[in-house]
Amino acid sequence: MNVRHLVNRSGRYHARLVVPQELRKIVGKTELRTPLGGDYRQALKLLPGAVASLQNEISVAQRKCASKSTRNGEHTVARYPLTPQQIAFPLLQ
Repeated sequence: MNVRHLVNRSGRYHARLVVPQELRKIVGKTELRTPLGGDYRQALKLLPGAVASLQNEISVAQRKCASKSTRNGEHTVARYPLTPQQIAFPLLQ
């Protein structure tokens, strides 16, 4: 079964996100990877946090790119917007 953003390279699992074309010069890479270890179950547990971290890296690069091109106080929509449930999650615990 294929799990989104999870890749197996030589028995080791990694979280992987492709960097959008317009942000590759800022990030300096075509893809971002985070090692998750050799155990599949442990990799599945670590995957959501690793993907969120990689998405944050891409969002930071997008803000840098947008700040260079944005004028007159225009706002851009985030690449990975949160749902209301995700925003409220820390408050619900």
